[in-house]
Amino acid sequence: MIELLVAIATIAILAGLLLPVLSKAKIKAQRTSCLSNLRQLGFAWSLYYHDNNGLLAESYPVGNSNAWVYGDMTVAAEATDTSLLRKGKLFPYVRETGTYHCAGDKGVKIGGKPVESVRSYSMNCFMGARDSQAPPIPPSANGYVPFFTKDSDLRRPSELWIFIDEDERSINDGFFVIDPTAQSWYDFPANTPQRHDLSFGLFFSDGHCAIWRQHDPKTRNLTHHDTEQEHNSDLRRLADAATLPK
Repeated sequence: MIELLVAIATIAILAGLLLPVLSKAKIKAQRTSCLSNLRQLGFAWSLYYHDNNGLLAESYPVGNSNAWVYGDMTVAAEATDTSLLRKGKLFPYVRETGTYHCAGDKGVKIGGKPVESVRSYSMNCFMGARDSQAPPIPPSANGYVPFFTKDSDLRRPSELWIFIDEDERSINDGFFVIDPTAQSWYDFPANTPQRHDLSFGLFFSDGHCAIWRQHDPKTRNLTHHDTEQEHNSDLRRLADAATLPK
């Protein structure tokens, strides 16, 4: 009996030592998968403008037949509808619907119920043309480039991100709104332990991907859209890479 108890205790100790290692390995595998998805979407984005005289795929989806993707993840019928991915301008270049979903994304909650949503990624709201007579989006974008129409407009391409891994509590359409003045989170990136351990993936316009970790303690308090967090270093970093001053 004593030998059996010792064996059980030894197994329990080993399991306790292995679980953190296995958890880290799982998170690392999810990050690798997420970056692979972002690279594929980024490659599709690049092919699109090469095939369209430099015109960028458009991020604004409302009443727009040139949007990169469709579907609102806060609407139950759309959150699970892969046909809305297929209608986007980038789908002919990346025809696997699973590419639009992060492995660490367990889905959204709609009406308090979990829904396995089909998309985890969104596009920078400053990417792609839209009506130049319309008000700036967001309103704080006065003084900044309102949107980039062509690839030649993207000065400092290594510093401008295109796609982002968005938090399941934030994601709706494929249009990620970021405040260039870094006063408020309109939308926010993946920000939970199960999503790469409080980190998120980005694809940049020069073709590289990166994992950015959340460092500011205020970021971990995010739960909903339109959260004001002035002097948040994570928000400042993301905002600085979204657009450029005029």
